[in-house]
Amino acid sequence: MPGATSAGAPTWLAGHVRGPKGPDYAERVLGRYRMGARAHGAIRGVRVLAGADSCPACQAAAQRVYPLDDAPTIPIAGCTSSGGCRCAYLPVMAYDADA
Repeated sequence: MPGATSAGAPTWLAGHVRGPKGPDYAERVLGRYRMGARAHGAIRGVRVLAGADSCPACQAAAQRVYPLDDAPTIPIAGCTSSGGCRCAYLPVMAYDADA
């Protein structure tokens, strides 16, 4: 899923790119993913999920897999999307072949 956009995301997750996130979104979501990874879960990283019409900063952030501790904070710095950053985190599982 290079360049993670909402078009390739599960339906339940694609809805997360429809509106801006609250100020604690990054802390809450990444905290849960870290907890799962520490408990020997299958999460090995995270992608930024950007909407197809997202700004260049968000599209660029969606181009790679990040270690949980190095993921960019959402809202993405430099986001110019009207209405605010709509990005979401997409967990990358250890068993994902394309990750």
